[in-house]
Amino acid sequence: MSDFVKLLALSFLASAVSEAISYYVVYRTERFQALKQKLITNEAKLAEEQSITTGNSNKRQKRIENLEAGLKATRRDAQGLQIRNTLIVAVMQVVVIYQVNTMFGGRSVAKLPFEPISVFRSLTHRGLPDDSAPTDCSATFVFILGGLTWKALLDRMLQLGMPKGNQLPKWVTNPEEIVGMKSK
Repeated sequence: MSDFVKLLALSFLASAVSEAISYYVVYRTERFQALKQKLITNEAKLAEEQSITTGNSNKRQKRIENLEAGLKATRRDAQGLQIRNTLIVAVMQVVVIYQVNTMFGGRSVAKLPFEPISVFRSLTHRGLPDDSAPTDCSATFVFILGGLTWKALLDRMLQLGMPKGNQLPKWVTNPEEIVGMKSK
């Protein structure tokens, strides 16, 4: 098995362990689940309030402002819970990156199809000798890039965290509805 494949597998394993830690430290707690449910409920109420076009606009505007303030407070409370998770995962990632550097230190594990600019070369050549080719790629760079990709994919697939307030636009999630509206 090539070093590149080993690094991708190691980055996946580290990301999976990171998500498991996140689940046990934050996402499965009753407090986080209550905050998540409150956020979902308030977002639904806010969407309903914003869709209403009739009635007293001053009262409706006041309700919308109260719901937005509640959403902001709920998100702030959830972020407070996630700080300890972030610290634990960061320490774990530093330890794993140290292990990657000791296992693959000084070896090029991949070749880039282009020569990166000098700012990025310091990232792609981390731990490589100075006389290495400009297109060489270090293990640290591959591990971090793979880890970021795997973590994003796992976050999206498992949907453990707070729902995102800015979801994809309607034309991306349901293009048939948009096309049907234009043809009428």
